[in-house]
Amino acid sequence: MNSFPEKINPDRIMRASDNISQTPAFVYDEAVIINKLAALSDVRNNSGCKILYSIKAAPLSGLLHTIAEYVDGFSASSLFECQIAREIIRGNGSIHITSPGLREDDVKSIVNTADYISFNSMSQWQQYKGLVNGKLDCGLRLNPEKSFARDERYDPCRKYSKLGVTVSLLANENLEGLQGIHLHNNCESKDFTELEQTLEHVCQFLGSVLEDMQWLNLGGGYFIDDTEQLHKLENIINKLKDKYTLDVFIEPGKGIVGSSGFLLTSVVDIFESGGKQIAVLDTSVNHLPEVFEYQYRPHILQETPEGQYEYRLAGCSCLSGDLFGDYRFDQALKIGSRITFKNVGAYMLVKANMFNGINLPTVNILKSDETLVMEKEFTYEDFREKY
Repeated sequence: MNSFPEKINPDRIMRASDNISQTPAFVYDEAVIINKLAALSDVRNNSGCKILYSIKAAPLSGLLHTIAEYVDGFSASSLFECQIAREIIRGNGSIHITSPGLREDDVKSIVNTADYISFNSMSQWQQYKGLVNGKLDCGLRLNPEKSFARDERYDPCRKYSKLGVTVSLLANENLEGLQGIHLHNNCESKDFTELEQTLEHVCQFLGSVLEDMQWLNLGGGYFIDDTEQLHKLENIINKLKDKYTLDVFIEPGKGIVGSSGFLLTSVVDIFESGGKQIAVLDTSVNHLPEVFEYQYRPHILQETPEGQYEYRLAGCSCLSGDLFGDYRFDQALKIGSRITFKNVGAYMLVKANMFNGINLPTVNILKSDETLVMEKEFTYEDFREKY
């Protein structure tokens, strides 16, 4: 496995920015995604695991076609995600779904689009097993009761969690008819030691259960940017496969696309308020919802921590809290200056909205050869028809 090259090439993005006349604009750098997928291909080759891309991170069809060439399938969280996965992947890979709230009509359709389903509770398994038995590989989502996420809002194993059957209860359940176990208990982790600790805990409680299973899905929640950690992941999977006769799946989402995404914006106004310079952008936290949702401060390509000029970057909606934070620059900003948010490839586009009637950014893919392809441009008709 080769060392990772630089994750982001700012020059590529700046050159692409020069070719985009209208902002705001999302840009996905395909080269970054392919780099991550190549590293995961090494993990697959060295461990025998299977790689699934978690569609919820970014369901853009132009990206999915590229990703599909490198993975063994897609993981979905809803019927619609299953349907787009089937359109893209056709017969060349498997589709896995898990959701905490499946409706009967959804399940009837999922039977025709997915290959694997992991029920979130024993109740849903009992309710729907007559619809899926013999048609899908059936599993159960496990709550390993092992927390690592620092923010409770992201923690799948938080107290009174809605996600999965707790490991302490599962050992006593009748699992006849189930072929697999799905677990996912981390978020934005850089250390696969936490996965190793989780599996030690699960095997201690459920070793005999795993002996009767055909597959184990380890979920996602880990970054893919460290060669040493990926070697650790290979070792974890190899130990599992040596101990149990299992197919092992992993399903990264943000780990693949997060650092590939950029939002290009322009300054539309600058003025002083209470002694602070305010720079209003032609974008909004509506376009980067996790900034407001989780008080996340996004990084930008042009910032210089020790720069002479400081501005509070603000969005253009009527929301007073539509703010990105205070940033410093080497050069004074002016109307028309470009600001490029980075590491916004996951969850931002799919959550973006038209609050205030502010149009969504265009969506572009920067191909490996630096060709820029506009995937989507939104219009007034999109706003009007949405409501």
